[in-house]
Amino acid sequence: NNAGILFNSLFLMTSEKKLQEMFQINYFSQVHFTQIIAKGMIKNKSGSVIFVSSTSGINGDFGRFAYSSSKAAVISTVKTLSKELSSYNIRVNAVSPGLTETDLMTSNTKKEIIETETKKISLKRIANTKEIADVITFLASNKSSYINGQNIIIDGGYLWKL
Repeated sequence: NNAGILFNSLFLMTSEKKLQEMFQINYFSQVHFTQIIAKGMIKNKSGSVIFVSSTSGINGDFGRFAYSSSKAAVISTVKTLSKELSSYNIRVNAVSPGLTETDLMTSNTKKEIIETETKKISLKRIANTKEIADVITFLASNKSSYINGQNIIIDGGYLWKL
């Protein structure tokens, strides 16, 4: 359950229209999709929903008010849905990747910032998409049958205090 756009804008410079656009894609599209698929899962009394959020939704990123807020809303929704859908044997979790080698990240993050932030990662590199997909695959499998309502951070050991 993954959707995302990103633009940089300080809080006071973010128009309501841009905020609505960010939430429409990053949050409401995922909620709407989940409402559709949950009906089939409820009927089958089984399922696993995995949302893709971001470490921005946990820690906030300077200049990314709308993005961070929309991804925080995803994490909060996971907590609620995990409680509401658990009686149907449906698990709901999220993954929150940090810096990941994607077109979205590279087109919206200056090279200097990527270099500076990479130094703060204990593994000294950014993730590749397969590493994120592997965690999602695990959460979708029966190997994670007792994991519900969690937000798995995939950030390579980001050192927030540096």
